[in-house]
Amino acid sequence: MGTIKHMSSELRDWIIETLRSGVSPVVIADGLVKKGFNPRYAYESLFQIVGNEAIQTTGFEDAQYQYETPEIGRKGNTIYTNDREIKVLSKVEKPFILHLDNVLSAEECEQLISLSSERLKPSKVVDSVTGEERVASGRTSKGMYYSLMENSFIAKLEKRFEEITSYPIEHGEGLQVLNYLVGEEYKAHFDYFPTNKVDHSKGGQRIGTLLLYLNDVEEGGETVFPKAGVSIVPKKGSAVYFHYTNSMGQVDRMSVHSSIPVIRGEKWVATKWIRESKIY
Repeated sequence: MGTIKHMSSELRDWIIETLRSGVSPVVIADGLVKKGFNPRYAYESLFQIVGNEAIQTTGFEDAQYQYETPEIGRKGNTIYTNDREIKVLSKVEKPFILHLDNVLSAEECEQLISLSSERLKPSKVVDSVTGEERVASGRTSKGMYYSLMENSFIAKLEKRFEEITSYPIEHGEGLQVLNYLVGEEYKAHFDYFPTNKVDHSKGGQRIGTLLLYLNDVEEGGETVFPKAGVSIVPKKGSAVYFHYTNSMGQVDRMSVHSSIPVIRGEKWVATKWIRESKIY
């Protein structure tokens, strides 16, 4: 019988993310026992974690998610802004995913990388219990944030994102830029907030994500949506938009996704999170 009766914070983080991706807690507990954990401790720990997670999955999250097509999905196979013609490369209905090309020029990608390089810090995640940001073992990139409309260059990009998504600039969080080196990743996660941690005085729930690829990655670094069987290979200037809430306040658990480890080279991306109402 296993004797381990201590669980590190890193292992707990991994368990929470694995539960969120849809893996049965019984399967996880059995795996802990096989690794030498005391069976009673393993199952009691899993029940406690599941209990905490259940707080976040009550109400609409437990109901069958009702899909609605966001405005971006009604624009056809080409999206026009005041300065670009953006091609839709592929579309998935469940979860809603659009793969877009020519969102940024090569020069814009390089400028964004250059402006961001000196401001990078270890990336953080939103704690599922406290709702506060913290460093976690499942996210090993470095990143930085721009203030909304921080300068003329960022303002130009923000205006384009508004035209692409049809959501006002004021509904968007400040642009985040991330850098992944060899071996770095972001394990399976959701972009929306736990339902009991949504601050309706500051924009409310996240409803969609525009993820922009700033460079070509030699190998690895794909964005993977495991429940949809979708894998997006980073391509400089392209983007993926995915939508994960509806008008009833439900969130789409099919939207779980990850950034798999970079094998060769490095990966640069920019993330634009959109909220249901004005943030400021």
